[in-house]
Formats: sequence, C-alpha cells, structure tokens
Amino acid sequence: MKTRLFILSAVIVLFSEQLWAQSEVPVEIVSYSLRESGVGSIIVVGEVRNTHPNPLCFVQIDIEYLDDKGNPIGVDRFTAKDAGTMAIDQVMASRGVIPPGETSPFERVRDMGKIKGAVRSCKITAKGLRLKESNAAATITNVETAREGNGFRIRGIFNATGKAPCKNPVAIAAGYDKNGKIQAITTFSLTNDGTFRGTPLRQVDAGKSQGFNILLRNETGTIESVKVFPSFECD
Repeated sequence: MKTRLFILSAVIVLFSEQLWAQSEVPVEIVSYSLRESGVGSIIVVGEVRNTHPNPLCFVQIDIEYLDDKGNPIGVDRFTAKDAGTMAIDQVMASRGVIPPGETSPFERVRDMGKIKGAVRSCKITAKGLRLKESNAAATITNVETAREGNGFRIRGIFNATGKAPCKNPVAIAAGYDKNGKIQAITTFSLTNDGTFRGTPLRQVDAGKSQGFNILLRNETGTIESVKVFPSFECD
C-alpha cells in the first residue's frame, strides 16, 4: 500500500513539474500598428515582450478587428466557405523562443475580403508557454546595415550560444519608425553560404556561427532604424 502511495505521489509531482515547465502565461504587447496595403490586405505588425523569468515558446497573438464604433468584426476561416466565421484572428510571434526580458516581432497580413466589415482598429492580446529552461540559445552580432534602393541591406552573424544546437535557425530583421514602432519584418532561414541561393541549414551546432544577408523593404517609407533577432525551433 505504501509503495502504491509513493508511486502515485511521484507521478503527481512529475505531472506538476511538467505543468509548471510548460504553463500558459500572458505576454506583454509592447506596441502595434494597423494599416491597409495597396493590394487589398490588412496588415497588423507589432512587438511582444517576455516579462517572465523563464523562456517562452509558441507565443500566440490574438487579433480582434473592430469597426468604427468599436464593435468586433468576424473573420472567415481558412477552410471551406461553409466552415463559419472566427471572432478572433491569430498569428504566432516571429521568434520560436523568446528569452526572459527580450522581445519578438509579429506580423499578420489578412485579405480584406475575408473580414466581415470595414476595419478601423483592433484589439491585441498574447499568450505563450513558459519553459523551465531552453538548452538552445542564440545571439546576433556584427550587424551591418546600409540603405539599398527602397530598403536596407543587412548583414550579420547568427551565433548558437547554448548547450544544444539551434534547429531551423532564422534571422529576423525588423524596421522601426521614429517612434520606435515596428513597421516591417522580413525573415531569413539560414543557408550554408548566407544567401538566398544557398542550401538551407537544418541547424547551427552549439558554439558555431553562420552569416546572413537580408534585404528589408521600406514599403511605408517610415523606417529609420533596424534590429535583427535570432530565432530557432523550440526544443
């Protein structure tokens, strides 16, 4: 009987630790903006921050579109036409893992034909899974930015700084306006030669580095500064 109680207690403790290691928590919205594109889309772009003492993964941003009276507007589902309407649109943060105290961009491009009304504003909330730890980690160094046409050419180094390899490594370039709000995002999946023509890398091993070369387009004409974020698959 005592043995059974001991096993049951151990299972409960283990289950509790797993819940704590991957519990869902709210995520801070730093800022966001909404605009219409010239090709019939609504674009919501912004930034979230991890205010928790643990890394976050699978950070989901929920977007509620509002009309001129502040009333919510539904959104068609992506599946068959008769599948109904969603009250809230969703997108994942650009970074697969957000370390404590750091931020991640996010962007949602939605066909205006899928939205059930004229959008005048939106309401944003976010949530993510809190990890006990992340064995993979990365930094971006040696960033060089130069204007190129209607945009910015960005070069730098992705460094795998954790105990485990960074799987599906990505460099994310975000352009900020004079008020510090993100206006555009572009992502670059790392390749063996650092260019779009190279072979995609499945991972960057711990302690290794890889260069990248990104073009960030300044379609709004309001970008004044650029920041690059590392991203990798949640382990």
